[in-house]
Amino acid sequence: MDATEHIVALIRRALDEFDDHPLHVSVRRAVRIASLIGDSHAAVRLGLDLQDRGGDPNQHRSDLQRLMTDPSLWGDRAGTSPDVSAMREYLKDREKSDEPGMILAHSLADIDYLTEKVPSKSTAAGVKADMALLGIQDRARLRTFSYLVAWERRFGYTSVNESIFGGYKAEVDKMLAEGVPDLVEKFTAVYRRMNEAAARTPEGPGAEELSQALTTCRRILEAVVDHVLPAQEERSESGHRLDQPSYRNRLFEFIKRANSSRSAAKVTVALGKGLHDRFTAIDEMTNKGVHAAVSLQAANLCALNTYVLCGEILLLQHHVDRDPVGAKSGESADTAADSAG
Repeated sequence: MDATEHIVALIRRALDEFDDHPLHVSVRRAVRIASLIGDSHAAVRLGLDLQDRGGDPNQHRSDLQRLMTDPSLWGDRAGTSPDVSAMREYLKDREKSDEPGMILAHSLADIDYLTEKVPSKSTAAGVKADMALLGIQDRARLRTFSYLVAWERRFGYTSVNESIFGGYKAEVDKMLAEGVPDLVEKFTAVYRRMNEAAARTPEGPGAEELSQALTTCRRILEAVVDHVLPAQEERSESGHRLDQPSYRNRLFEFIKRANSSRSAAKVTVALGKGLHDRFTAIDEMTNKGVHAAVSLQAANLCALNTYVLCGEILLLQHHVDRDPVGAKSGESADTAADSAG
């Protein structure tokens, strides 16, 4: 079970058993999920409803601070710290209607006890107090339930996407291992450099690590072209060089030949469409990134696109290997290349 499947299982269990447990139990479950998925605002907001009166305020703060993805943001009132907005919502929700500035600081466990175990007071003031507590309880119940439902929808969709990408990744990894095993280690090196760069934050991503990662991406792009169409001395029919430095020309030539495949023509044309242009764009991005400041987000996007492009090239080769290459009836290789974009 991967991380997303685990989170989805936790969410669905919390929802399925929502009405079978006291409210504070469901809220604790939701706090755990919020912390796991990095929703710091929800984690602190729900955590405040669990906080009991009394004790050491500093300890209470530390307990809630640990729920945040980035605890160092705690109390940053000049920015958008999740704890500040969560506390603002909590105070507004708990303020007494007849005593502005005063709040009902009972934990949900306290409210469960007071509303279920302690006999209701028959006085008007007692009924009013009970209704105030029940109102807090009802709002917390709806808030928690709506968070869980929203997370179920979000991660259910994510799980489907991961399943689709997981199948594609398994196929690409298999083709890499069988055809270009060295690239597996190169991709591992890219991810390692990305992690090292990310670990440098909040000081800022490591420029050297990002540069090394992008350099490796560029070498991967060249290596996958070397695999599908090795360098050769002769030129293409259209006069383009196909030597070692001319790997972009070789990729274009490979796509032309692939699009001349007889029985797989429609599949290969679809796979090759725009592939050369996207390859060129990513190749230029890696080259530019090595010589200029680049953000961690841009580098991650570049690495992901490099992986997807390599997969498309290898998948195209798979179709070419399975179907003999030859001129299609009434269509030249150059015409097929034009339809590839």
